[in-house]
Amino acid sequence: MKLLLQLGVVAVVLAAIVTTGFECASSEMTSAKLYIQRKDYENAKTQLLKEVAKNPNNEEAYYLLGSQVQYMQGDYKGMKESFDKALAIAPTHKKEIQSLTVGAWGKLYNQGVDEINKAIDTASYLDKAILSFSTAVLVLPESLLTRRTLGVAYLRNNDMLHAAEQFSVAFEQGKDTLSAKLLGKIYIDSGNVMRAEFTAAHHQQYETMKNLANIHEKIKTADVSYLLGDSLIKITKPQKPKKGDTKETWRIEKYNLTLSVEDGLVAKMKYDGDKPYAPAIDSTELKAAIVMFDKAVAAMKKAQAMFPEDPDISDYLMKAYIGAERQEEARTLLIERVKKFPDSKIDHYNLGVFLLKDSLFSDAIIEFKTALGLDSSFSDAQYNIAATYVNWGVVEQEKLKAAGKDDDVSYKERFRSALPYLENVVVLKKNDVLMWELLGQVYANLNMKEKALQAYDKADAIRQGKN
Repeated sequence: MKLLLQLGVVAVVLAAIVTTGFECASSEMTSAKLYIQRKDYENAKTQLLKEVAKNPNNEEAYYLLGSQVQYMQGDYKGMKESFDKALAIAPTHKKEIQSLTVGAWGKLYNQGVDEINKAIDTASYLDKAILSFSTAVLVLPESLLTRRTLGVAYLRNNDMLHAAEQFSVAFEQGKDTLSAKLLGKIYIDSGNVMRAEFTAAHHQQYETMKNLANIHEKIKTADVSYLLGDSLIKITKPQKPKKGDTKETWRIEKYNLTLSVEDGLVAKMKYDGDKPYAPAIDSTELKAAIVMFDKAVAAMKKAQAMFPEDPDISDYLMKAYIGAERQEEARTLLIERVKKFPDSKIDHYNLGVFLLKDSLFSDAIIEFKTALGLDSSFSDAQYNIAATYVNWGVVEQEKLKAAGKDDDVSYKERFRSALPYLENVVVLKKNDVLMWELLGQVYANLNMKEKALQAYDKADAIRQGKN
């Protein structure tokens, strides 16, 4: 992204009048002033350094060193040090020092702006810009504009640590909203990168755990084979099976899992010791990611206190909470956000996810439908509407059975409500076996036998690579 900064600072070049006095002047001071008149700055510097070594409380010597030598040589760091020493002794040249300091800062800032603009075409200028802005910060540390611009230069150079340092100062000391947002973005982006690297490194383990989580009672054995692979499954049958007996035992030793199978469905599943498979995973990288998200939380909470009506800062805080796995805080903020910023589809969707986890189906549906209303192509919202209705129907069906109301089929209304959304999902996810299986189950529950068979056939075709 091109970043063009305008030359918004005009260098202040002010002449500082040198106060000279010949009474009782040391030979070093006299020589220094003569060298300054001749513009022989190196020899002037030598004499002035000798003078301050002999007379460390000579305010004028430090002032001359900074204003007439180091300023003229472009040694702004040395100039700043000399001025600080002069002012520590006496405020005799305070006004002149302030003028020269602002003048030096203006030169450095404008130089940095010119260099960062050239860096758009030539990357080597970026390091030069960082040096110019860094020196400008050293000369005039109270300039929060310079700190923010230096932060941007570091950001473009992918130096997130130093960028964050500068944005932190500009935001906390100067109440700068842009710096606050950039600081939050750095922490959140860094956390996301670390988490993505962790996930990629442990992809296989997490994929296995996800597949195991999809195995449940009444799932088809064909789906078990599809999820885990036939090579891991050892099948045993009764030694003396009765006629028509379809019972089998499926053992997946690698995952300490035993499945009791009947009529092509899982009747019962049990992990050894009732402990689901949990591979050993080094979570160092994940913990580092969470540290970044926690930093984002701390920064964005401060920012929100300063700018309570800013939607971006609130959004960054919400993302930071989720990234840091601080779910309750995220939930509380989401409830506030959907009221304050009702046009955010992501907020409605995320709140719906929390509500679905709590089995608050009706409330979850409202949030998912609101998200879909804001973006009709929001496929995740469509899927979760379908999933919510299906889960709602299953819960109602189990309650009716527990109450001995087997003839009550009112729960099917939930499946009927899920159907149009689920049909849209399989159009978007054409090769998702589990979606086709779920669609088949919904059709079957609604006595739509032909459509159920077609959905199951589609799932089988995908498993066999015939899709």
